[in-house]
Amino acid sequence: MTAKQYLQLYKKYENRYFILAEQIKALENEITSLKSPNFDERVQTSPKKDPIGEMVCNLEKEKAKLSLKMTECTSNKLIIKNQVNYFEEINDDYYTVLLLRYILYKDWKFICDKLSLSRTQANVIHGRALQDFDLKFKEYYEKK
Repeated sequence: MTAKQYLQLYKKYENRYFILAEQIKALENEITSLKSPNFDERVQTSPKKDPIGEMVCNLEKEKAKLSLKMTECTSNKLIIKNQVNYFEEINDDYYTVLLLRYILYKDWKFICDKLSLSRTQANVIHGRALQDFDLKFKEYYEKK
């Protein structure tokens, strides 16, 4: 995995986080709209004591699993953001390019305007920033 691919994971984690949040909302809606089971006479060998409680419990377990995945996404995003923040004190141009490009998802025109650079100059800074990022954090993200 390259530094660029690793930094692009930030957006992937953010998208996954929002998808998980939507799934949790859907589960919460499902919990609040549960219907009472039909208690018509039926022959059963082992009656369920609390069918609604069982359904709510299963939905809550699923919600807890999704919440754990959301926490994992947030943790991964925070790690990447902190790694980018490392460059704030080292090289302000590297920090700004990495932050704008990978954390704030800005296009190259915006980045060039913000830094008052040509696209070629921005590409050079970007390339050097990725090389330095690679030198500093490669051991960490190669394990993934």
